[in-house]
Amino acid sequence: MAEWTTQQLRGWHNHKTSCDEKVQQSKKHIQNYESFVHQWLKQSKLLSQLIASAWLEGEKATQIREIFTSFSTGHDDSELRALLTGQKPDLWNKCIFDPDEIQIYRFEVSWETFDGKVIDNHQAVLDQKPPYFTIVLPFPPRPALSEFTVTLDQIQSWVNAPIQEDGNGLIENPFPPYPYIPTTCS
Repeated sequence: MAEWTTQQLRGWHNHKTSCDEKVQQSKKHIQNYESFVHQWLKQSKLLSQLIASAWLEGEKATQIREIFTSFSTGHDDSELRALLTGQKPDLWNKCIFDPDEIQIYRFEVSWETFDGKVIDNHQAVLDQKPPYFTIVLPFPPRPALSEFTVTLDQIQSWVNAPIQEDGNGLIENPFPPYPYIPTTCS
């Protein structure tokens, strides 16, 4: 997606190339877009699993909650970024964003929603600088555990669910099967 700047799109339309060359360029951009969507779904699932892991019992869950709480109360986001890039394997051993990619995002935590979102950071300048997007991470309180909301076993099952891809590389089941577990970037 980063390849589709306004200047590049304008240049692509104005460039004198054959129709076949433009079709090949379009196919390449579509493949890039598809891989971007696949990556985003994977990241959404991992973020949801990370947030749900903070609802579990134990020292790891407590430390993850403290990172989110500390970040949302005005501290810098270095601990959160370290957690999201896999640099805290004792707490979360999955890398959600690579260290270069995470630079394009700014993070916010919302305590009253179960749905995350991505917001485009508009910049009306020619030389745009990161962060280009804001990711709002949902971090609601854990609902009362019951068969009518969500059980501890269901949370544990979601946190440990593997990332599975179909034959086309699309993530299977990217969103939690239980309505009380937060989804992210949806």
